Amino acid sequence: MARLRVRFADIPVERVRRCVDDLWCCCAHLGVRPEERTIERLAASRLTGVVRGGRPPYPDERPGSRPPGHLTASHRPARAAARTPIGM
Repeated sequence: MARLRVRFADIPVERVRRCVDDLWCCCAHLGVRPEERTIERLAASRLTGVVRGGRPPYPDERPGSRPPGHLTASHRPARAAARTPIGM
């Protein structure tokens, strides 16, 4: 936890802790021995996605304030449902 809190200082500590707890429970539920290094690596991967997936700030919502080609939620095309290998 300490290394993850330092590495992801921009993310609230509670969110980092919940991520680690969730991964620990997932591993235990799947019957995988939850080892600290594995949990840390998986949590770092998830938290990196949180950092990279953050929206850029658009303080000014006037037309033209967003980058060209930016689509709002109402203008995005619908995604096709993802299929898993087992057909769900």
